[in-house]
Amino acid sequence: IAVLEAWEQYLMVKLSFPFDAEVSEHQESGDLQAGDKVSVQHLRMVDERCGIIVALRQGRETYQFPLCYLEVLNKKSTNYQPVQDYCVWFANR
Repeated sequence: IAVLEAWEQYLMVKLSFPFDAEVSEHQESGDLQAGDKVSVQHLRMVDERCGIIVALRQGRETYQFPLCYLEVLNKKSTNYQPVQDYCVWFANR
């Protein structure tokens, strides 16, 4: 969990909120599914199993969701590469 907390600290400095993202992976359950557009509000917590959890909005609804299943929509955004790097790291840890 120490490595996840290091990622959290890094992302807190690198990311600017809110930012638009898309759910990038099929979800077995829950309200959000692949392709859904969301607005990421802030980092919420670190979970040993799910990694970094973010608070996000879709319409009027708010959710807590693993960052590793999101892709920043604006590929030119300074948020894009740090989130992408985290997702690749998380998938290969």
